[in-house]
Amino acid sequence: MRVRIQPVALGLVVAAVVPYIALKVVWLTGASIGVQDDTALAELHSTRMVVGNNLTILLELMAVGLALALSSGWGRRVPAWIMLSLGAGATGLLAPILLGLPIGSVLQLVVQGEVRTGGMEHLRPWVFAVVYGGFGLMAIGIVVLAARYAAVRWSHVLRRAPHPPPVWVGVAGGLGLVPFGAAMLWWGVSGPGSTGPQAMDAVVQRTTLVVTGLLAVAGLLAPLLPGISGRAPRLAWLAVWVGCTTAALQAPTHVLLADGGHPSRAMLLIGVLTISGSSIYGLLLLRRHLAHDRLHAA
Repeated sequence: MRVRIQPVALGLVVAAVVPYIALKVVWLTGASIGVQDDTALAELHSTRMVVGNNLTILLELMAVGLALALSSGWGRRVPAWIMLSLGAGATGLLAPILLGLPIGSVLQLVVQGEVRTGGMEHLRPWVFAVVYGGFGLMAIGIVVLAARYAAVRWSHVLRRAPHPPPVWVGVAGGLGLVPFGAAMLWWGVSGPGSTGPQAMDAVVQRTTLVVTGLLAVAGLLAPLLPGISGRAPRLAWLAVWVGCTTAALQAPTHVLLADGGHPSRAMLLIGVLTISGSSIYGLLLLRRHLAHDRLHAA
């Protein structure tokens, strides 16, 4: 019996979102489910956490909306910039979790015999499963739906690898992706210390930092190696997309919030360069590619 993959993928997204939103709603009502001590309970009901929980509920609902659009015929009639914006947000936030969490969890389980992470000491173990397991399921579902959607709507873009960029675009991409990627790799390998993202000391969290850094570097290099990207154009576009969106979305959290929430001027500069440089690089690569397509079609 042939299984229709789109309903299954959509079901994964919904299955991931429902318990996560339920947990956040319960916390917003003042309940203490999943919390182990009074210190964490006080923090849970602070203004910062209340705003954060409301924001994450909104993001989860947007992810469901994206999944519905990706799996429905009407989704192909939605303006491309809306779908690309939502897809970029989902990719940038979820890619390091999807790729780094399984590897990091196995490594930490082998090394330390548990998968508890920084910031989760005051919460029940099942909260980790609901939150990060849900992120993983959501990412898998959206990846499946997005791959099928892009293959139908943008097959003409994906059939040829991205063209090598002009020098100034490459410089912008290098400024945006290399310092950020190097910082992520350094903090992932050596630990965040006092200058890196705080509460990211666990093996599983440091693995996601390494993955984030590798994705940023891969996004920069893919168009610069035409001999390799030409043999696998879709893989090259995937590297550019994931690398640029990951850098643009992870920079505010991992760079701007370094040094315990008080980033130095150097960290602020890296953050600004990352967001602007990765965006310029990705968007202009796509624009240049589409211009070549129109020229050949004329």
